Amino acid sequence: MTESDGPRSAGRHRRTRPRIRSVVGLCLALALLVTGAVMLAVDARRPTPVDPHPPGVAHGESTGQAPEAIDRDALIEPNTLVLNRIGVRAPIVDATVPGGVLTPPDDVSMVGIWVDGAPLVADEGTTLLAGHVNLVGQGNGALFNLALMQPGDIVRTADSEGRPMSWRVTSVVDRPKVDGIEESVLDGPTGPRRLAVVTCGGDLSYANGVGNYEDNVYLYADQVN
Repeated sequence: MTESDGPRSAGRHRRTRPRIRSVVGLCLALALLVTGAVMLAVDARRPTPVDPHPPGVAHGESTGQAPEAIDRDALIEPNTLVLNRIGVRAPIVDATVPGGVLTPPDDVSMVGIWVDGAPLVADEGTTLLAGHVNLVGQGNGALFNLALMQPGDIVRTADSEGRPMSWRVTSVVDRPKVDGIEESVLDGPTGPRRLAVVTCGGDLSYANGVGNYEDNVYLYADQVN
């Protein structure tokens, strides 16, 4: 996509290149970009990282609070991701795939949807959303506190036509980048219906004054409507 093309509307399910190339590209993106530069938001000034885990709560485990109720009457704009627990209402745009490599939006306040995955409204398959945790010059991204989400929380989305969808979080897990990506996020438009949201997390390590988060954070949620 050239700069003059502008953002593509989210949720238009299409294939602009062979699936195998897109999958390989996404693997590279999650292994290199999402696990490094895409989720990299530190520079040689070495800012003190914020602990993404809630104090006294094992990451991804229930806090004992009642599951969040679904407010089916609450308005949600088209192409939007809502994570109420962490106060997120983020625009969703198509994740560009230059050269077969998935690239989340440059604007950290947005999240990108993998166009070769399941669309936001579908009967089966995995819908994959990815975004920056933060970036130098922009600060924290929409998914900065993704690790604070808990099983039972409700995630809400709306596609480009404004069709709402609700999801209930089943797990939030850290995976060290050295272990590679969690390949089930690449299931695409087939298989059980679910939502996967990916960003970076964990500790920061530095090489040549440049920081890199050591983990990926994966949120999984099942459709509830």
